[in-house]
Amino acid sequence: MGRLSAAAAAVAVAASMSISVWWQNVLRGAMGMPEIGTGWAAASVAVVAVGVAALVAPRPTTLLASAVVLTGTGVAQAAAVPTAPTTSSIEEATTTTADRLVISAPFDARPVAERARDLVARWRAAGGARRGAVVVAVPTGSGWVDTDAVVGFETRLHGDVTTIALPYDDAPSWQAFVGGAAAVARSSAVATLNALDSDLDDHPTHARPQIYLYGQSLGAIGADAARIWARHRGVAVCATLLAGPPAHTVASRAAHREVVVNASDPVGRWSPSLLWRPAPRWPGHDDLPRPVWLPVASFLQTSVDLLGALSFPAGHGHQYGPEQSADAPICAPKRSAHADRA
Repeated sequence: MGRLSAAAAAVAVAASMSISVWWQNVLRGAMGMPEIGTGWAAASVAVVAVGVAALVAPRPTTLLASAVVLTGTGVAQAAAVPTAPTTSSIEEATTTTADRLVISAPFDARPVAERARDLVARWRAAGGARRGAVVVAVPTGSGWVDTDAVVGFETRLHGDVTTIALPYDDAPSWQAFVGGAAAVARSSAVATLNALDSDLDDHPTHARPQIYLYGQSLGAIGADAARIWARHRGVAVCATLLAGPPAHTVASRAAHREVVVNASDPVGRWSPSLLWRPAPRWPGHDDLPRPVWLPVASFLQTSVDLLGALSFPAGHGHQYGPEQSADAPICAPKRSAHADRA
């Protein structure tokens, strides 16, 4: 029986590896990118092998060894793959392309409500309340906010917008997610929106900036939580925009909310349920061919795809461009950019 299991596992590894390499090359060919190299292939072999081992012999020692190998493989692969840029705290930054106002703060251990109030106070002091809209951007686990999303909002709203972001962790998103930071992302987003709404209490209704909620990846979980909180509390939010939320972390449909998920983004598909059923499909944005679902094999394939999710150009994989926010709804009469701004 042991030999039969070993033979079956070897066949599964070989078959999954072949499918994995073929699928990655299909995606890269569709984008005019070079085929994968031996380093990527070796990493995928390790992921598939330990996955099969855990399925065939789910003993505690096997699972522990699998976790160690997967962690080491992920770290090694991440070092070889371009990752999203890490932004430091951005305070009242101005660029040559736009009169941009993005306010953030370094992550620290103070209570989140206190940090949120300080952030909003700095936003108010910088003149943010005089602009037509404000985006509450929930960062990824590392505190990063996608500049492409900020640019998309600025283009759509003719520059009459500010962005505020409150980091809730200082670790890569996958580490933060595994460590349970989703709950912290939710509480941080709610605290920021609550502080903003309280600050605007003295604003006449017609002069209040329109509020947008935005989050990418782990940040999407926080932004959606803030949307739900706002609905229950009667806080007016123009729209919520989410990009690349992890699978099964947000509801498939909701009012006044838009979700952008690349068809080639494994983060939006990966879940243990892939072992026995296809991942739910988000409407639209079929940037690349969608993989065919196969029991067990699709779970292993998607696990491998996670290693290279950030190696694609913007608009593919787990990389998103200005399209995430370029079609944001406009919920108030159009205001002239920079009108009445101090």
